[in-house]
Amino acid sequence: MADRVTVIGWDGSPLTAAGRSALGAATLVAGAPHHLTLPEVPPAAERIRLGSLPLAARRIAAHRGTAVVLADGDPGFFGVVRTLRDPEFGLEVEVVPAVSSVAAAFARAGMPWDDAQVVVAHPRTLRRAVNVCRAHTKVAVLTAPGAGPAELGLLLEGAPRTFVVCEELGTDREQVSVVTSDRAADHVWRDPNVVIAIGAPTTAESAPWIAGRAPAGPRGWVLPADSYEGPFGEAEAEPLRAAQLSRLGPH
Repeated sequence: MADRVTVIGWDGSPLTAAGRSALGAATLVAGAPHHLTLPEVPPAAERIRLGSLPLAARRIAAHRGTAVVLADGDPGFFGVVRTLRDPEFGLEVEVVPAVSSVAAAFARAGMPWDDAQVVVAHPRTLRRAVNVCRAHTKVAVLTAPGAGPAELGLLLEGAPRTFVVCEELGTDREQVSVVTSDRAADHVWRDPNVVIAIGAPTTAESAPWIAGRAPAGPRGWVLPADSYEGPFGEAEAEPLRAAQLSRLGPH
């Protein structure tokens, strides 16, 4: 088992003293290609390109020495820390965080984000991310290849949104673009990117007290019976209908 595993967040700014110290002592370094070329990576260290996180975690667990994992943004926010801390691998993890890509995206857009929803999109789970964008007026989407701005825009047909697309945050290729969702498919977007999907403006609270915002629309377990086509079915009642509907979304 690795003697020590340090996860270092990277947001494009210089590493902290703690990050430089941990990286300088590493005998194994795991990260994306742009992390592994950082000048602070020891030349003699074994290098692992992160692809499958469980596979990388197994290799780190089997390593005899000091391991460092480099990850974009805050690695504890939809990041590698969750996988590395899985009891299957038995790793003790120290984290040196950086600014999360979501926080950086909203900063580039000049917008607050305590009222935003945050979702992760992959090709197999893209539709549920789209459903959250339909239900909420401010959503940050952490995208993946095949589940990016173009695909989001196509599936949001009928529910137009304004997209703020932040590409390659923290690098010298960083770019921020504002497009309407119906035009997102007209562009070729670079990975990684974060999409902020903005719907109709809502009245801001004077003093927000909870992160995120409830979906717009009527509140309660289920809409009134006369909102649906036809009466309740045999043995059906509002609690049963509410349970059925809850299984449908926002998956």
